[in-house]
Amino acid sequence: MKERNTTFTILSAIGMILILLGHLDFDVATFGGLFPYYSYHVMIFVFIAGYFRKPENEEHIAGFICKKAKRLLLPYLIWNVVYGLVSAVLRANDYDYAGEFNLYNIFAAPFVGGHQFGLNSPAWFVPALFLLEVSDICARKVIDFLYKRICGFRSDSDNKGMYATDMEWVVMILYLMVGMSVVYLAERGSVYDLYRIPARLMLMAPSLQFGRLYRTRLERYDITPGIIYFPLLFLMNLILTTTHGGLAYSTVWVTGFGGTLLTPFITSLTGIALWLRISKILCKLFNNKETPSFRIVGEGEALKGISPAFRLIQGIGTHTYDIMMHHLAVFWLIKAAFVRIGESTAFATVLNDIDIQSFKSDIYYTYVPDGITGYKWVYLAAGLLIPLMVGYLSEAAISALRTGISNIRAGKKETE
Repeated sequence: MKERNTTFTILSAIGMILILLGHLDFDVATFGGLFPYYSYHVMIFVFIAGYFRKPENEEHIAGFICKKAKRLLLPYLIWNVVYGLVSAVLRANDYDYAGEFNLYNIFAAPFVGGHQFGLNSPAWFVPALFLLEVSDICARKVIDFLYKRICGFRSDSDNKGMYATDMEWVVMILYLMVGMSVVYLAERGSVYDLYRIPARLMLMAPSLQFGRLYRTRLERYDITPGIIYFPLLFLMNLILTTTHGGLAYSTVWVTGFGGTLLTPFITSLTGIALWLRISKILCKLFNNKETPSFRIVGEGEALKGISPAFRLIQGIGTHTYDIMMHHLAVFWLIKAAFVRIGESTAFATVLNDIDIQSFKSDIYYTYVPDGITGYKWVYLAAGLLIPLMVGYLSEAAISALRTGISNIRAGKKETE
C-alpha cells in the first residue's frame, strides 16, 4: 500500500500540461496573458518538491543524495546517452541544435544548461532539481546548527530545531533574499556561462521553501472562498502586468526579468496559488464528495473505481519525468512527418509553408499547416500520451527485470 496526494497529483499533471503549452506557444491557459506560462510553470514542480520534502532526510544526507541520484540522475543519464546517439545522426544531417556526442555533453552539460542534444532539452530540470535539493538539505543543516548554537540548544532532545519554530519563515526570507540577488545580478548581465549553475538554484530556492512553508505553516489556513480568492489573484497579476509589462522569464537561462526584484517571485506565487486551488476543486469533483487530499491506494488498485478523466490525469501526474524527458522528441517526430508528407506530390501544395531552416535550427519551432492553431492540440495530445506510454512500458520492463533477477536468485538458493 502507498499514500498518494490526489490534489498534488492533479497539480503535477496540470503543471506538465502547462510546460507543453509553453513549448508550443499555445496561449489557451494564460487567461488573456495575465498568467504567462513562463512566469511560474517550472516553479510549480519546485514547489511540489518542497511540499514533499522530509526533514528526517537531514539525518542521513549521504543516503538522501544516493537515493536522489538513483531516482533522478541515473535514468536521466541513460536517456541522455540515447538522445546523444540520436543527436549524432541529426548532427550529420545539419541540425544545428544537435550537440556532439562526447563525454562533456553526456556528463557535464546537463548541469550547465541541459540543452546539449536538443530533443531532451526540457529535461534540464532534472539535474537542476537534484542539485537544488542537495544544496537545500546541506544549507538547512547549517542553518539548523547555527540556530541551535545561537538559541543555546544542545541536542535534538532539547528542541526540534527549526522545524518546531518559526525558523521556517526565516529560511523563506533568506532564500528570497538570495533569489532577489540573482535577479539583481542577472539584470546587470553578471549571470552567464557557469555562473548560471548556482544562479539557477538560487532563483528556484524560494519556491522550494514556499512548498515546505505551505505544508508546515500555511495549508491549514488555505480556506479563502473562491469568490474572493480568484479575483484577488487576477487583480494582482493585472496590476503587475499593467505596471511591469511582460511577466515571463527564463528559469534555465536566468534571463528576461521585468519589474522589481520581487516580481518573478510574486508571479511564481500567484501562478502556483491559482492552479493549486483549481487542483483542489478538481480533486473534489473527481471524487464527487468532500474527500481528503490523501488517498491510500494499493498496487494494482489505483485505477479502480475512478473516472477515465481522472485515470488520465493520474497517469500524467505520476509520469511527469517521462513526459518532461520525451515530449519535445514527439513534437520533432510530428514536424518530421509533416516535412516528409510535404515532399510528396499529393500534398506539396498543402504543406508548402514549412520553414525547413527553422525546423533544423530551432528545436522549439512548431509547424502548423496553413497557420491553423488547432493543430497544436495534436502536438499536445501526442506529447502527453506517447511519453506516457513510454513510461508505462519502462515500468513494465523494469518490473519484469526485477522479477527475473529475483527468480534467478531464488533458484540459486534452492540449488544450494
